Amino acid sequence: MQCPLTVSDIIEIIGIISSTTVSIVAVAISLVSLRQNSKMIEEANRPNIQIYPVYMNSIVYIVIKNFGSSEAYIDQITCSHQFTAKETLGDNLGADIFSKLKGAILSPGYALKCPLIAHEISDDNFSFHVSYHSSSKRYEGEFCFNMSANAPFADLYPTSHTTDGHLQNISRELRDIVKTRL
Repeated sequence: MQCPLTVSDIIEIIGIISSTTVSIVAVAISLVSLRQNSKMIEEANRPNIQIYPVYMNSIVYIVIKNFGSSEAYIDQITCSHQFTAKETLGDNLGADIFSKLKGAILSPGYALKCPLIAHEISDDNFSFHVSYHSSSKRYEGEFCFNMSANAPFADLYPTSHTTDGHLQNISRELRDIVKTRL
């Protein structure tokens, strides 16, 4: 026995199929949105380690700074340059001076500064690889720079034993403070 479908039955079936399809599409859109929001939240709250040089007087500082908004735990920092005691202000830190940073914690906005004597550096090109992690994810970064290109003009200030000379020294130090804030 066949039961013929009436027009109202066909309309109801089409309505059920349409509402089911719309519901499935809405759930899919919601899932995609949740994934994107999760990625955006993670990107906004992740640590972000940067390595760059800053010149002050005849000292060049290699700065390792966390520009992110969460703590960074350093796993490893390697540099292509092998450092000498002359470059590291006479300290015999070994050729791989950044290996000591393994396990260091950089809070948001915190920076470590490695001072080097600028005129003693034998190689201007530096390449760094850093691996670090947050409480939930691992990150890596590569940084390359030319020391001479980043500070083509020397910051030399004459010394003096007069009041004006001391004021110049104070002025120089204030400029250096401003530089470190850049």
